[in-house]
Amino acid sequence: MTDRQYYRAGSNNPENPNKNLCTIAVAEALGVVDRVRYLHTITDLCRAARTRYSVRSRMSAVGGKGTSVGQARAKMASVTSKSNEAIYGYIIRVDGHVILCRPDGSTHTDTDPRQRDRRGITHLYALLNHRGC
Repeated sequence: MTDRQYYRAGSNNPENPNKNLCTIAVAEALGVVDRVRYLHTITDLCRAARTRYSVRSRMSAVGGKGTSVGQARAKMASVTSKSNEAIYGYIIRVDGHVILCRPDGSTHTDTDPRQRDRRGITHLYALLNHRGC
């Protein structure tokens, strides 16, 4: 079984197993849901987002892998204010889920919200330099 077959078999979207529901929600908020065929992984989401934004990793700026979403939120506002670039938001990946945050660290799109979010971050990307697509 290839990776893509594995992702399709484990998809949480019965209508379109090529795209997971939480990834669709973030891609819709970014206006890039129809830019790619697959939306299962963080790589798929970043590929779609790059059709409209410049996507750059900012993991080291918020503390590295294992930093909780709650810890990262406070650091996002400081990263945004210190940046010379216009940051439009952040894509956060935690185990099995993806979240879209505003530049100040507040939640924009999350299909599994938490009161106190202690999930460990595996990937964090800033959305920069809007291309106007």
